[in-house]
Amino acid sequence: MSAQPTSSLAEKCAAELIQALARQHNIPAFALPLRGDHVTISIYISLLVHTDGTWFWWLVPNTRERPAPLWTYAATVQAAAERLAAHSHELGSRPLAELLPGTGREIWRGPAYLAHNPRP
Repeated sequence: MSAQPTSSLAEKCAAELIQALARQHNIPAFALPLRGDHVTISIYISLLVHTDGTWFWWLVPNTRERPAPLWTYAATVQAAAERLAAHSHELGSRPLAELLPGTGREIWRGPAYLAHNPRP
């Protein structure tokens, strides 16, 4: 008789977070197991949550008040779900073009590109 594989603690925590987001906030999410000890949960464009089964951490999206992204974390499923729901709703209110990376000329001639590739 073969032993059935068991879910890792990270997979269990990810499943709990996905259920909490769906039940309490009507937010769909899905898990992407990366390694045996880490799982990434995709919630919205540019909103990815990582868990090792003990902590949840994610990059808070830029806002007009904060010019640079900020890493943050939560220790419980409930705390993570509450804060992520707020981030998800805030992202949902922004234009999609603002959340997606630039394309074409903006990428190749933007300030960051020119800083690393000065013109002759």
